[in-house]
Amino acid sequence: MSEHGKKVGLALGSGGWRGLAHIGVIKVLEKNGISIDYITGSSVGALVGGLYAYYGNIVELENIVQSIGYLDMFHALSDPKAELGLIKGNKFVAFLEGYLKGAKIEDLKIPFKAATTDILTGETVYLDKGNLATAIRASISVPLVLAPVDIDGKKLVDGGNSTPVPTEEVRRMGADVVIGVNLYGNIFPLTAAVEGEKKLGAREVFSLSYQILLNQMAKGNLKHADIALNPKIPERSFNLFKFVKEKGTVLVGEEAMDGEMGVLRGLLDSQR
Repeated sequence: MSEHGKKVGLALGSGGWRGLAHIGVIKVLEKNGISIDYITGSSVGALVGGLYAYYGNIVELENIVQSIGYLDMFHALSDPKAELGLIKGNKFVAFLEGYLKGAKIEDLKIPFKAATTDILTGETVYLDKGNLATAIRASISVPLVLAPVDIDGKKLVDGGNSTPVPTEEVRRMGADVVIGVNLYGNIFPLTAAVEGEKKLGAREVFSLSYQILLNQMAKGNLKHADIALNPKIPERSFNLFKFVKEKGTVLVGEEAMDGEMGVLRGLLDSQR
């Protein structure tokens, strides 16, 4: 809770490797002495948010990211032959447990919910109890890549499929001031392609079409935020094994939050 008695909620959006920008956002909040009272996360937002809710400080989270090697990622995702996806995901849960030590969501330092999507109803399902690693695994279950996770009779997949930036839920948790982070907000226009520096293939067309849909949903989510962040993440091709060493994306997250600190302080200083 802030010194003015207002509670701050952070809604961290989906977006794959771009999720490193979430670390930058949290770094700036910590640097300015802003306590985060509630966190919701979708997909990679659940990964970053869940780890932060467990450790309670950004230094620990940065140390984890910097310590992960290429082989660590390879082994964590070398779990093929799932019935409903390319990867089972069991090894990834074990990988997360190395850092989370069996933590339960209800015991975290910061109240947290992971957004997932019920693949049979299309509804967003928020996980707020039980094993944290399993909840994160469910939230990042990109269809066709990671198999759905069965929880309470529901088949759960990536939270970004229904709610890319879970702003409304963090408000319902009790936040007075909501910060939403949309990782798709500055993808378009795709300057490199427009200027002929990047060639589009069928895979890129499919990926960009999917991201356009996600960005439109995320824009709707951000209408429920007091501060909407759209980090200016540089255009580049996705490379899973560069994810763990990418620092520029963290910096753009810092820049996005830095640019709104005046607004945030004004909201915290204002009367209810």
